[in-house]
Amino acid sequence: MTASKPAVGWIGLGAMGSGMAASLVSQGFKVKAYDVYPPSLEAVAKAGATPFKTPAEAATNVQVLGLMVVNAYQVDDVLFGAGRVAEVLEDGASIICFSTVPPSFLVTVKERLDALGKNIGLCDSPVSGGSTRAASGELAIMTSGTPSSISTAGPVFDALTRQPVGALTVVGDKVGLASDFKLINQVFCAVQIASQAEALALAKNMGLNPRLVYNLIKGASGDSFMFGHRGPWSLNHDGVPKSAMTIISKDIGIVMDEAREHTFPAPVCAVAEQLFTAAIGAGLVREDDGLVSKLWERFGGQPIAETGTVEDEEEKAKELDITPNQKAGKVLFVGLGAMGGPMATALHKAGIDVTGFDLTLEAMDRFSAQGGKVTSDAVQAAKDVDTVLLVTVTALQAEAALFGAEGASGISSALPEGSTVILCSTIAPADAVKLQGLLDKQQKGLQLVDAPISGGPSRSATGDLTIMASGSNEALSKASIVLQALSGQAGNKSNLHFIPGGVGNGSKVKAVNQLLAGIHLAVAAEGFAFAKRKGMDLQTVFGVVSKGAASSYMMLDRVPRMFKREEATVHSATSTFVKDLSIVLAEAKRCNTPLFLGQAALQQFTIACANGLANEDDSSLGRLWENMGVILKSQT
Repeated sequence: MTASKPAVGWIGLGAMGSGMAASLVSQGFKVKAYDVYPPSLEAVAKAGATPFKTPAEAATNVQVLGLMVVNAYQVDDVLFGAGRVAEVLEDGASIICFSTVPPSFLVTVKERLDALGKNIGLCDSPVSGGSTRAASGELAIMTSGTPSSISTAGPVFDALTRQPVGALTVVGDKVGLASDFKLINQVFCAVQIASQAEALALAKNMGLNPRLVYNLIKGASGDSFMFGHRGPWSLNHDGVPKSAMTIISKDIGIVMDEAREHTFPAPVCAVAEQLFTAAIGAGLVREDDGLVSKLWERFGGQPIAETGTVEDEEEKAKELDITPNQKAGKVLFVGLGAMGGPMATALHKAGIDVTGFDLTLEAMDRFSAQGGKVTSDAVQAAKDVDTVLLVTVTALQAEAALFGAEGASGISSALPEGSTVILCSTIAPADAVKLQGLLDKQQKGLQLVDAPISGGPSRSATGDLTIMASGSNEALSKASIVLQALSGQAGNKSNLHFIPGGVGNGSKVKAVNQLLAGIHLAVAAEGFAFAKRKGMDLQTVFGVVSKGAASSYMMLDRVPRMFKREEATVHSATSTFVKDLSIVLAEAKRCNTPLFLGQAALQQFTIACANGLANEDDSSLGRLWENMGVILKSQT
């Protein structure tokens, strides 16, 4: 032992604890270890730790004690119960509690340690990173406690959070603060682990290739760290244990206990807690948490897990290889609203001959001010175009524009033979199929490209949208130049996706994306409202959780808006998510797929609309707790 490497006691040698203890040994620390499970103790002994038969023996003559036990009960028993550790620890030692436990529990532990009069420090230090990073000493650790306690434990922290992957974040000088941060972190992690399962189950039951959907959504608004990390477990698990179902079930249980303690309604978290409880009850207790996806098989759904190698399955999940048409031709753009207006402008800037039409003069004036051509007669303008691009709010509006309403003619009646219709709205897959059927009745070879979009007005304006296009190969080829102008102007050539399976499949993929985006936005609002209820600094919370496993596209994009609450700026209306998630739930019912989190998220958006927020930006979901005095808007 050197002065810079204190003697370390270690209690708790599970999947994470054993790797952490072994990593310390490999870096020259003297580690005295104990675990109730002899094989775990033997394995760490082989790595160089000294095994002991009792916790008290492992805690004798050490300067730092690492606790990596399962729950608060075990922490209490080790320190003050049968383990007798607090009794034998030397004066001035530091305890590092790595376990995820209720913040209020650790406050009580600190008080009991102080009462012993031995100046024993306590570092509240929850971890994340998984067993692989535990073994390599590259964990992310948040800690809080007195400066002297953290200083004594400093060499151990440094060894377990080696850069560039690892990181140690000191979040305060009071025990309980770090566990508060971990609690909020687990709000997002638990919900997003469960949501990837729900989404991939829906994709499979709708007849899509789940791996194709996974690959696509990784670049869309439905993405999250947990979707990217746990999705591959659902698809093709390698059989190596990584993160137990029981652990995330325990963590979300702590979240709900704290929510009840603070009289805070957390409906999305409540559903996640029940999902993991159901998974364990259904026999998945020994599975990794990402394999909560197997729960949907118990409901009669198709297995998500693949049967071939990852390489073979990637080959099966390839998108269509479409040879682009070299000419865009003339484009009639119908629907110049919050999304459509910037999209039409992006086409104009790309050099495409585009004429815009909207039912409101204000929208057409905006496009005209950007240099675009407009028409007051869409049917007349349709006589001389190659492509019609529709961005309507609903399928009924698209149908009325194409085929007329109340005795008026529709655009399709005037279109030249062989024209292409691109529909970029979020609609039900069955509605896309219906529209192609109505076009077929015109007997003019008109073809629909079902091409829903993701990315919001800002990415619309820069031609950087994610597009999920489906249709015949011929129609996709004709539409490709226009679609590339909407998706690739910022240099991201991977934004444009050609989905196999014909018209309707693009809308199916969009439904999965919207399910995830809606859930992630709902839990973002809920999680930050909970943090505010607990009195935490929201900017600090955002800075911590947005950089790690809790992160999602929707968190990064919407939460800053919740803090600013620029009421005059509406990027995407709350009512749009009510429409989109209603479509998703209807599709799920058609294929007998229960969407627990999706339904909870929809209820949140519905409540927001009922409270007068329908036409506000969807980030206004964060205002649902204001009647409790929980205000997310920054006061500065």
